[in-house]
Amino acid sequence: MNSPAEALTYPLELRDVTYAYTEDAKPVLREISFLVEPGEWVHVTGDSGSGKSTLAQLLCGYLPRTGGGFRSGKLSVNEVDPAEEGAIREVAERIGVVFQDPDAQLVQGRVEDEVAFGPENMCCDLSEIERRVVESLAEVDLSDYRMANVHNLSGGQRQRAAIAAVLSMETPILVLDEPAASLDAAAKERLLLLLDKLQGQGRTIVTLSGRIDEFAAAAGRLIVLEHGNIILDGPSEHLLEQKRMSLVKLGLLPDRIQIGLGGDTSSTLEAEAEAEVHFPIAPSIKPLLEIKDLSYAYDLNKGNVLKNISLSLNAGEWKLLCGENGSGKTTLSRLFMGLLDPPKGKVWWQEQDIARLSLPEIAQDIGYVFQQPEHQFVANTVLEELLFGPRAVQGLGPRERTPEPMLEQAKALLAIAGLQGREHISPYMLSGGEKRLLSVAAAMIVPKKLYILDEPTAGIDLHGAAKLGALCREAVAFGAALVMITHEPELFAGEKASIWRMNQGSLKTGDSLFRN
Repeated sequence: MNSPAEALTYPLELRDVTYAYTEDAKPVLREISFLVEPGEWVHVTGDSGSGKSTLAQLLCGYLPRTGGGFRSGKLSVNEVDPAEEGAIREVAERIGVVFQDPDAQLVQGRVEDEVAFGPENMCCDLSEIERRVVESLAEVDLSDYRMANVHNLSGGQRQRAAIAAVLSMETPILVLDEPAASLDAAAKERLLLLLDKLQGQGRTIVTLSGRIDEFAAAAGRLIVLEHGNIILDGPSEHLLEQKRMSLVKLGLLPDRIQIGLGGDTSSTLEAEAEAEVHFPIAPSIKPLLEIKDLSYAYDLNKGNVLKNISLSLNAGEWKLLCGENGSGKTTLSRLFMGLLDPPKGKVWWQEQDIARLSLPEIAQDIGYVFQQPEHQFVANTVLEELLFGPRAVQGLGPRERTPEPMLEQAKALLAIAGLQGREHISPYMLSGGEKRLLSVAAAMIVPKKLYILDEPTAGIDLHGAAKLGALCREAVAFGAALVMITHEPELFAGEKASIWRMNQGSLKTGDSLFRN
């Protein structure tokens, strides 16, 4: 006979859940067991590759029903197994999931249509749909963008649109994978207050991240994954106090005494030791990039996105481009690269008007790493992805052997990025943090004069941030300029980097250097 506790209905129930992407692959999750009570807020954390995103996709039924793979053990969402055939509607009414990549779930065109899509499929009447759209957009501060095209939004705004689309479903369970990865500080605070309110209304909430952040502290319970296993599960406050050093070693918390990057000191020093860091090349007298009084608008009827921007960038300089969501950071960086057409006479690359250069000409000197690394992957394995650029530069055919020096360089970069031993798996099988490191390494293996990295730290653990810093130091040491768009400049305290700060389309370039 079941005890009273066993007779309870749990919103989420996992017993001995194991999952592997292929039948002969190592399990990504191994015999995971936990129960989530009604109205509980649980935060799941773990380093890159620990299985967090896989867990989120299992909870909503994407895995294995759509994404494939092999799952064993019991998993129920309000007494429904999300993997069961025919359970799609039942699961969609029970659990809403915001994935790590918002673009993967934004399927309409307009923000309004994205947020209305779920209620429409639930056959809500028009007045109910309107109520849900208005309230959900207000909760994420996107009411003014209701009629906007989602693809014209910033990364943080798209993440908020994905959150609104899930909120409009009004499911009793919410799962958010890296919910603040692209959010600025103000948006992050609003989301924390919103989740606290939803929990107060009785919603069950699961958040997941690669670092212990504000969401971990706000949740009452913390679950820590390592290599697909649960190694800690208990009250957040207790674990943060009693298991702090274990969490530091995992790269989930910064050490109190920080050296270099804001992560674990040992991982930082190991990354530095693996990188062959050379003495910086002195910047040239003339700037690589110069912008003169640049204003830019996507639609002249809606005003300028960028306003009267002037700046210069020299070889060997590292700039952190910061600012709130929608302040113009990505727009500015894409004008650097010619991905957007700049006005003539405003953006100059090595004293040439970039408006008069073709994209292939620009790409010879400038490498761009997008927010979502999957958008740039072209090869079947990690090593092939890394070698794709240099092989193309040398004009090597598919059957021609990779020269040994090129192969050695690729292996050295894999070591710096912490991807040794992962050479022969698909890039898509990497964790979110590992994908970002691979995309940066793949850009930097081909020498460029400027590298632009768009939110490379989103969702990355502190060990990964240290490895990213090592890759950046290597590039700058060879004389390249580096522009990194980030909401987390604190991760690079101690680096020879300075801040460019965007505010409502204007740029401030005078922020002081970090300590050196």
